[in-house]
Amino acid sequence: MPIQFSLYDSYKKNSTILNPTETVVKNTIKLYSCGPTVYNYQHIGNMRSVWLPEAIKNMAEIGGWKVEWVTNITDVGHLVGDGDEGEDKIEKGAKRDGKTAQDVVNFYLNDYKKQVKALNIDLPEDKMNPKATEYIIEQAILSIDLLKNEQAYITNNGIYFDSQSEKNQAIRPDYLKKIESNIGSFTGRQIAGNETKHPEDFALWKFVESNTLQKWKIGQMDQISALLKDLDNKLKPSEIEKVLSSWGCPGWHSECVCMINGILGNNVKQIDIDNKYNKYFEKFNKKTIIDIHLGGEDHIDVHHKNEIWQSEALGFHLSQNWVHNKFLTVDSRKMSKSIGNVYLVVGNENKTGFPSIEEKGFSPIALRLMFMEHHYTETMDFTWDKLEQAQNRLFNLRKEAAKIKYKETKEKPDNDIFNDLFSLLTDNLNISKFLEKYQTILTNAAKNQNKEELEVLFYFEDNFLKLDLFPVIPNTIKDLAKARQEAKAKKEWDEADKLRNQIHQGGWQIDDNKNGNTFWQKI
Repeated sequence: MPIQFSLYDSYKKNSTILNPTETVVKNTIKLYSCGPTVYNYQHIGNMRSVWLPEAIKNMAEIGGWKVEWVTNITDVGHLVGDGDEGEDKIEKGAKRDGKTAQDVVNFYLNDYKKQVKALNIDLPEDKMNPKATEYIIEQAILSIDLLKNEQAYITNNGIYFDSQSEKNQAIRPDYLKKIESNIGSFTGRQIAGNETKHPEDFALWKFVESNTLQKWKIGQMDQISALLKDLDNKLKPSEIEKVLSSWGCPGWHSECVCMINGILGNNVKQIDIDNKYNKYFEKFNKKTIIDIHLGGEDHIDVHHKNEIWQSEALGFHLSQNWVHNKFLTVDSRKMSKSIGNVYLVVGNENKTGFPSIEEKGFSPIALRLMFMEHHYTETMDFTWDKLEQAQNRLFNLRKEAAKIKYKETKEKPDNDIFNDLFSLLTDNLNISKFLEKYQTILTNAAKNQNKEELEVLFYFEDNFLKLDLFPVIPNTIKDLAKARQEAKAKKEWDEADKLRNQIHQGGWQIDDNKNGNTFWQKI
């Protein structure tokens, strides 16, 4: 039986318990996190939102849960404003860089993956890491479904969710009112020229010009032709023609709803074209689809609120729990290009854009450790002094770990040391306290080589911390170290220094101690 754990729910405003008998599927965590919009570089603040879901996934798997984690890639539909104003971010990036939309997506997606890899974060792959453009038909279906059910309306600019319709208002007290009471009134925006009826309304499908880089026509989608037949008694002929013939693209707030349904909702991505069209979302009537939905705190009041609106309007609950990480600030100020305090993890391919912490002499893993030292429910203020402190702590951990002979541990330890440490993770990810205890055990194990302690240290490093504490040393480096020891024994100091430099050039730091020498980090 998996071990239950707690997390802080941003909407409920309290800790919530994940119990293996009460999840959507017993003993399973269905986890979804909002991923990047790949129109620009992803900075260190963005990386905090990538690290958190992986930390929860790793913790849950250690606790015996099966975890299904999906994180998306937004490659269309996200306007410059998180409401509905401005142009599409991918379109803007393409104009800025003088590239095609696909070139922009490919470039920044590759750079994003490089930033993530440098932090030892393993992203989901294949269908568990979907792009918004892979779910265009589903987002069109969502728009038409709500339009048919008189929960959306048409303007000259697109199809909009009608927050004040009788049907949508009827569901508000049932679920959304609970959220409203905690976060205050939802902030909607009356966008000039969008012809929206109410400030809380938002775009489901935006009509775009024919010269737009990313565009689709609902009328050309054979998969939803049966849906369109029922529009005759709902809309004016001119409105139907507008829907069918206009170029368009999805609004930002629908992609996650469709991906969660298609991937985590019993895999119903396949649409039945020959069956007069079974309603895509009907299968989930009144059900809850996933257990945890994650994102940055900026998603609470607009993006995730709109996801909730849509899913409730379609007759199901999207997620049982909503978990958000707080912002990362720099020197107590919001990151801003104009201020010049936006940083990447590692340098980018073209050596342009923003500086990186690596270029300033810091290990990316020091930032990973810094994430762990700050609870996700608290704003993390990044300073170079704090990063230096994290790096020094990382180096001290590695120096102690170098005194231990590493042995891969695939089996989960079953002892009090493990249980005491793991209980800190299951208590709302109390990683800072976990690190304190881990460091104490590491220092002790370096002295006495206690088998139980070593097993626990190895297991948590491999499956949760990922701080490169126990690196595998290449034989070529070991041979150089042996030759250096022999040179020192013969008091051939110049030769010993030469060999030490070769070890450094090979990418390894070596320190001398009473036991001979230890390798404690890659350079």
